[in-house]
Amino acid sequence: MNATRQPTVQSTKRLEKALNERDRYRALFEMGPIAVYSCDASGVIDNCNQRAVELWGRDPKPGDTDERFCGSYKLFRPDGTFMAHQETPMAEVLGGTLAEVRDQEVLIERPDGTRVTVLVNIRPLVNERGEITGAINCFYDISERKRLEEALQGSHDDLERTVEQRTAALRQLSAKLMHAQDDERRRISRELHDGISQDLAQAKMSLVALGRTSSAEQSGTLTELINLVQKCFDETRTISYLLHPPLLEELGLKAAVNWYVGGFASRSGIRVKLDFVDGKRLPANLEILLFRILQEGLTNIHRHSHSPSADIRIALGSEVALLEIKDHGQGIPADLLEQYKSGAAGGVGLRSMRERISEVGGQVEIESGSQGTLIRAMIPLTEREAKSIRPLAKSTSS
Repeated sequence: MNATRQPTVQSTKRLEKALNERDRYRALFEMGPIAVYSCDASGVIDNCNQRAVELWGRDPKPGDTDERFCGSYKLFRPDGTFMAHQETPMAEVLGGTLAEVRDQEVLIERPDGTRVTVLVNIRPLVNERGEITGAINCFYDISERKRLEEALQGSHDDLERTVEQRTAALRQLSAKLMHAQDDERRRISRELHDGISQDLAQAKMSLVALGRTSSAEQSGTLTELINLVQKCFDETRTISYLLHPPLLEELGLKAAVNWYVGGFASRSGIRVKLDFVDGKRLPANLEILLFRILQEGLTNIHRHSHSPSADIRIALGSEVALLEIKDHGQGIPADLLEQYKSGAAGGVGLRSMRERISEVGGQVEIESGSQGTLIRAMIPLTEREAKSIRPLAKSTSS
């Protein structure tokens, strides 16, 4: 009697335990913050929780064969294109096209026209034979996160535009300042040439004339004065030419470069090899630009590199004007070179080079190490400018 009764009691307890566990799982299923629904192998929805109903904006009837793969009103891909229910991730998992889906973005449109962005996670349900019997989809709303991301991206874009506008304004201001500097150099050069130089030349002629009628004692003093005036005259002329060489306007870049390189070698003691691949004259703004970069490069070599020599190469091609300045000194300090390459300030001379050449769409490349430094400036030539340059001539050196 007891033997017959004992299994019945155990079965009842197991049934009660199973019912309690089912109720707990059902409560968790309904109360969870994540939307959940499941489909059978044909895609018919057989279960969904309240959160899924809220996100769909409608309550599909479980088992309705007209409701397949998803209970939403309409679906769209992240790019806004329409997604038919039979093309959904759930349909692909049930069809075996996808093994599973993790955090795939989908847009749900509700019957009232509002949309929410969700991330779906789908796993297939299989029997003991490995056959797909259905699938379960857990999805959650990321609309607020998307809104915040878009707002953040919008703020970032606004900041980028502001930075670009201010950078452009600074570049324009820098260009105006550099043009003003060139104009001022030209004005001072003209004043030195037409004013002080002429006065010194007149003073020398007067001293020479006075020397013809002077006594022997006065002759020595006058000779010293004549030499001093000549020295002042030469230095004034040199300063005038360095500020704005007249050869640049009168004879072009090649003549100005040859004159400047020769004077630089004489003043600095640095041996300079010049290779000028000749071409027809460039527009005035490009010639003055290349000349100023050459000036800056050689000045840096004299001041900082401790190099005994320098190599200059200028080539005027049909599409690009090229200037290379190479020394054999100690190289640019690594921190300064890194600042320049990263777009930071760098040295005043290097920054000036980059700003000047970027104004005409060109670029400056710098390579530096223990064996010396190479500065390469390249300026693209417009079709109009390219037509004004004759075919490259034979190289000349000085």
